[in-house]
Parts: sequence; structure tokens; C-alpha cells
Amino acid sequence: MTTNSPFREILYSVQDQVATVTLNRPDKLNAWTAVMEDEFERALQGAGADPNVRVILVTGAGRGFCAGADMSLLGKLTKQQPAGAVAPGFPSSAREQYLTRYSWILDIPKPVIAAVNGPAVGLGCVIPLYCDIRIASPQAQFCPIFAKRGLIAEFGIAWMLPHLVGLGNALDMLFTARMVDAEEACRMGLVSELLPEEDFPAHAWDFARKIASTVSPRSTAVIKRQAYASLRQNLQESIAQGFDEMLESLRCEDFQEGVAHFVEKRAPRFTGR
Repeated sequence: MTTNSPFREILYSVQDQVATVTLNRPDKLNAWTAVMEDEFERALQGAGADPNVRVILVTGAGRGFCAGADMSLLGKLTKQQPAGAVAPGFPSSAREQYLTRYSWILDIPKPVIAAVNGPAVGLGCVIPLYCDIRIASPQAQFCPIFAKRGLIAEFGIAWMLPHLVGLGNALDMLFTARMVDAEEACRMGLVSELLPEEDFPAHAWDFARKIASTVSPRSTAVIKRQAYASLRQNLQESIAQGFDEMLESLRCEDFQEGVAHFVEKRAPRFTGR
């Protein structure tokens, strides 16, 4: 395992082609700060560009995933600002930055898995929505708490959440701002799998490792691009894109290896080419 520690508020390690990004303010339930946001983006973008990484696993240290924005930062936003300010504490460029905030995760050409080990509240509930797969410990809880703070459905959650759990479930969560436990999250499709609480980090890492070691990284990159593109396409457009991508895949080394390892009854040796 290789560990890279140029960070203050996250942990980053790579083992068996799985990069693990751990939010690391356990004494604050990993409450989100500007430092954490910068480090989180640098870590994920770096893993996305690293040829030694095939899957990215995002989790939290201690007993929480992320308690949302650090309340000391939110407190600063309640102070009065001069008339004409865009919003309390926000620069005039905030809207442009807001439009791509966190949605950049969808463009990372590798599977990003959220391993939710405890409470995921507010912004901490938004981050897993932009991950490709969500797995959870029985201790996981999800809470889009915005309405209880006098806020709205921020950072694209009004679009992402209904696409994952349906409009009715999404509005239930957003209107009530209640805690949704792991079992309910699994029933509504927010979480794809519940893993044992005991040694949850190891179970989550093994889940990610199986993807990294058994399927073509080229295939997962293309499939991810197809899946998110299809949200803006009609059926015929999606079929047409799939046809073009299939022709390309038939020319690739990973297709040859996909057939060879099946015929030879051995573990695959995909190169991503």
C-alpha cells in the first residue's frame, strides 16, 4: 500500500489500484471546511489521473461520514452585509463557482464509491449523491437538513436526489429534513448495499477492490460517460452512442483480454487499453 499525506484534513492511500480518500476531522464528525473541500478535489482529481488507480473509495474517519458544513463557518454567513452584496459572505464570482461545485465528480473517468459509515448530513448528504455507487454501514444516516437551517435544496440535490430515489421520496427527505437510516436508504435505492458494521472499512475496500481487479477500467470509464450522458439523451440517442462505443471497444486490447481470460479460465489482466 502506498500512502500520500500532503493533506491536513483528509487521508489518502492507494492499495491494489483502489484509492481511498478519507475525510479526517473525526472529532467534528468530519464537518466540511474550505481546506477539506480543496484537498478533497485535489485528491479525487489526482486519483482520476493516476494510471495506478482504477477505483476511488470515499469514506469518513471515526463514527461519521460528514456532518455537513462546519457550523462555525455557517455562523459567519448570518452576519449582516452591506446592501447590494450577492449574499452574506459570498464573492461576486460565487454563482459561476456554484454551477460546477461537486458535479465535477461525475466527470472523473473512474468509479467513485461512497462508503457511508455514519451520519451524512447537509453537504455531507450531497457528496455521496455525486458518487457513482453508495454502500453503507448499518450506522449510516442521511439527512438533507437544509430546510431546518432556512436554506433550500443546494448544490444540485433537487435534481440528483429524485433521479436516485424518485420524486416522492426525495421531497419527503427534503421537506422533513429528517434522518433516514441505512435500511430505509437501501429500500428507496439511495444505497445499493449494506455491509457489516464490524470491520466496515475493510468490507468497503474489498467491494471496491473487486471492481478494480475483475473488470476493464476502459469499460468502466466509457460506461460511466454513457450513463451520465444518457440523462440528457432520448432512447435513440443513447442507442446510437452505445453503437459507436461498441465498435471502438471491439478494437481494444481489453476486449481481447476479456475473451481470452474467459476461454483460458484465469483471472483477467486488463490494461485499460
